This record gives sequence, C-alpha cells and structure tokens, in this order.
Amino acid sequence: MDKVILFNPRSTKSKHRIPNSILKIASSIEGKYDYIFVDSNLEQDEWTKFEKYLSTGEFKYFCFTVMPGSQHKLAISFTKNIKELYKNDITIWEGCFLSNQKEAVINSV
Repeated sequence: MDKVILFNPRSTKSKHRIPNSILKIASSIEGKYDYIFVDSNLEQDEWTKFEKYLSTGEFKYFCFTVMPGSQHKLAISFTKNIKELYKNDITIWEGCFLSNQKEAVINSV
C-alpha cells in the first residue's frame, strides 16, 4: 500500500495543534491515500512509532512540515534515519518556510 505518515516535529510544550500545512496536505489526499498524523508535540517517543508504521511496508510516503529551529533539526535527523533504514520510502518536506526559503533549507542539509 502507499500509505502516508504526516509528521509535525516538536515545536511547542503547550497548546498542541496540527498545523494548517499538514491539514492542507491531508485534505488534498483525502480519499486517494490512507494517512495518519504523528505529532511530536504529543508523542513521548515518535521514532518508535515511526518504526512501527514503516516496518509494516504499508507506508511509502513520509511527509514533514518543517520550520527553522528545532523542527528543522529534528526533520534532518529523522530524514537521515528513514533514508538509511527505509530506502524505498519517499520523504517529503513541506511548509511555508521551506517553500519561501528553499536555498537556506537545501544548504542546511
């Protein structure tokens, strides 16, 4: 299957919410792909959760919303791990910062 993981890296310690960028992606694939949300702000150990999903072979796409700072740092780390362990999965970074500052993001990896 080509299921999708929509991931929100940790960005806050309170007022948890799934950002509009991830919700927009979810609404655009609704009915076309099965997807799940993983919000790092709510998870104690998100990497274990990812491994649980990815090891099933059902998830092909891993989508991050990425903003500068701690989200960016976590996204780089997780992307490297996913690429190393799950070579056939496709990692997608998205978000307003990424769309508007692509050179800064590309040069940071």
